[in-house]
Amino acid sequence: MTPMENAISAAPAFYVGIRTVAAADVSHAQHVLHRDYETRGTAVLEVTGTFKYARHSGTEVLCCAFAVDDKPVRQWIPGDPVPPEFSEPANNPNWIIVAHGDHFETAIERHIMAPRFGWPEIPLNRHVCTMSMALALSLPARLSAAADALELADRKDTAGERLMQQMSKPRRPRQAENSDQTYWFSDDDRLQRLYRYCRQDVEVERALFHRLVPLPEAEHKLWQLSCLINERGFCVDRQFAEAAGRIAQAAAPEIDAELGDLTSGAVTGIDQVARLLAWLQQQGCAMEKLDRRAIERQLKGEGLSRPVRRVLELRLGGAQAAVKKIDALLQRAGADNRVRGTFRYHGASTGRWSGEGLQPQNLKRPVVADLDAAIAAVATGDYEHVRNLYPRPMAVVGDCSRSMICAAPGHTLIGADFSSIESRGLAWVAGEEWKLDSYRRYDATRDPRDEPYCETACKVFRVLSGTYTKESPERNIGKTCDLAFGYMGGLNAWRKFEPERFSDAEVEAFKKEWRAAHPKIKQFWYDLDRAAWTAVRERGRVVRCGRVVFKCAGAFLFLKLPGGRKLAYPYPRISGDDREQHVVFADNGAGQFKDCRHGNGAFGGLWTENVVSGIARDLLAEAMLRIEAAGYPIVLHVHDEVVAEVPSGFGSTDEFTQLMTRKPAWALDLPIAASAWSGPRYGK
Repeated sequence: MTPMENAISAAPAFYVGIRTVAAADVSHAQHVLHRDYETRGTAVLEVTGTFKYARHSGTEVLCCAFAVDDKPVRQWIPGDPVPPEFSEPANNPNWIIVAHGDHFETAIERHIMAPRFGWPEIPLNRHVCTMSMALALSLPARLSAAADALELADRKDTAGERLMQQMSKPRRPRQAENSDQTYWFSDDDRLQRLYRYCRQDVEVERALFHRLVPLPEAEHKLWQLSCLINERGFCVDRQFAEAAGRIAQAAAPEIDAELGDLTSGAVTGIDQVARLLAWLQQQGCAMEKLDRRAIERQLKGEGLSRPVRRVLELRLGGAQAAVKKIDALLQRAGADNRVRGTFRYHGASTGRWSGEGLQPQNLKRPVVADLDAAIAAVATGDYEHVRNLYPRPMAVVGDCSRSMICAAPGHTLIGADFSSIESRGLAWVAGEEWKLDSYRRYDATRDPRDEPYCETACKVFRVLSGTYTKESPERNIGKTCDLAFGYMGGLNAWRKFEPERFSDAEVEAFKKEWRAAHPKIKQFWYDLDRAAWTAVRERGRVVRCGRVVFKCAGAFLFLKLPGGRKLAYPYPRISGDDREQHVVFADNGAGQFKDCRHGNGAFGGLWTENVVSGIARDLLAEAMLRIEAAGYPIVLHVHDEVVAEVPSGFGSTDEFTQLMTRKPAWALDLPIAASAWSGPRYGK
């Protein structure tokens, strides 16, 4: 068998349609089955996640509401026979099956309805998810919010939703009841109200389905792949994670005790942010927040008293966000130590994935010099041992958080991430040829004098090309300039990367020189902004801006990316006066356009960021499809990185890199590079 055939045979039969059958054609489907389940369980869905919840023995289905096409909604309750309406889409490719958040309905069908009630399994290529359709239009993910945003005639039953939340979890035992037993709200009155609520959800979902635009076939295939990756999950080293948890538990009391002594009891816990801020202000150290960047910026300054400096160090060392993910990893890991369901398709308005529950995108990148030594120390689970080796033991635990993700026995992880993909994409879409040439030279030669950040530094400091190398301090200035100024940023953007190193005047000078060195990018900002508001002002007109196209249709402004995919912006309108006009979007409650709310409007930098982020996402998506088809089962993808889990000895980093960097037809002149790795742990 070929590697691809091996991969297909190893995948659940439910998912084979991803590679062998065309995606569901919504417009030509003969019939549509809508359905919704109401469940209850002793596991907490928000904690365990959908996949572990559906597999839990304490999870039960209370009812299923369903409807075919525009026919009346019907109800199934346990004890009823399997409705024949579910057999049709299982056997007939001309049917599709729809739900809002289809991953939940699918998990319930696979792990409860099929084994307990003989429910037929419907191949994934016939599934359609209205949540994914809504997200692709930058509408809210929640059914109620999406219905409100589109002003549907059918709306979600808010009182019924509160009842559902009450009935889905065990209630507290009453005075005369045995506290060791499980009790539910299950009287007939509540059940009948729950049934009505479930039927109304189907009505709302059906109305939403008819109002939304179907995913294009390519995107529907990608959604299916995303479902497969979520079902597959990634493996967690449970012993290692538990050892790290023991260190965190041992460190917390000691940190809190020292904090109490330093503050004379004013602050007794490292997470008491309000108290910490008040105490710091009393000590003459006024701070607005206590995130890592703010603390590091303060610690770089002079004049801090010894107690203040130590309190900030304790906060920095004891409040690593990555450490908090240990519990989430363990709570979501199944009996096979795999964490499933962590990626939301089209979670960002540009199409990139976001995290669900546990968010792999936010796992801390290691900064410790010797990661293997740190892993060995943390694996002991001995806080005293780790503290003797490292001055900030909790920071080291955070450095090891990615390494808790590992390959299953007999397997290895292979991964690769795009190199400077946003910088490359920005130069490409704006036509900044000198920068593209610098990337092409560097990819070909790997000469440190050709390194693009060095070349940017040469432009900023107006010296000859090749003057700086990777060892030159100016190189980091070139990198920070690209990161801070690429999307029309200025001093505030710079300070996110370099809080204290340069004066405001120096940063302003860097910005001026960077913009002078990137005239095409600078012009692209303004051209893109003008094209957007022109399209909104002249609805129906196709407005081109280089490789990008805008058009206003119905309630949406659409931005067509070079690869053909469209980004959607709901309810756009023009705001401002004759001197300055910009596009403002409706506050849709989901937060996708928080920078454009309350009349602030979009601007050239935001449009540019959306375009470049969309291009990077499309490159990653096409690479994922190639990698999966070549027999590398994907288990993880983070920003611009893909990680697969393969049998030991299978494949190579060279082949993986080739699959990652193969250019699509729409970007043949875009220089693409990637860096690959392999190993037993995700530690990069």
